[in-house]
Amino acid sequence: MTQDPAVVPPDPAPAAVLAIGGSADADDVAAHLVGGRLVPARDGRRPLLVYTAPDAAVRDVTRYLRARALTFVRFGLHVGDLPHDAERLAGPVVDIALRLADRAAPRELWVSAAVRHLTAGSPVALEPVDDLTYRVRLA
Repeated sequence: MTQDPAVVPPDPAPAAVLAIGGSADADDVAAHLVGGRLVPARDGRRPLLVYTAPDAAVRDVTRYLRARALTFVRFGLHVGDLPHDAERLAGPVVDIALRLADRAAPRELWVSAAVRHLTAGSPVALEPVDDLTYRVRLA
């Protein structure tokens, strides 16, 4: 028996998920990040931005932070598979991005080892935080 293609969920697509943390209004911060697609987390805690590639998210956040010396915003970035049509995001990719944002210091972007692997060879400068976490070094 074959399933109707209209009810088969789409295959997941790899994406970079950026979480916003800190004491700033996350919706306001998201409005200044122009390279990603704004999608709420399923639990409604805060907005997330989805990028097609992690280096695009890093560039977007770096541009945001360089223009704001006195900000308490924190960011977390992880990559993984997301459903194509997700209106609200949940799952391990989101959980890790949120956790990274919560752990980052103000004015920092923390990324997972998966992001480090995918940005190897790019001009993104990373410093290790621990074995699985890295912070983006702002030049």
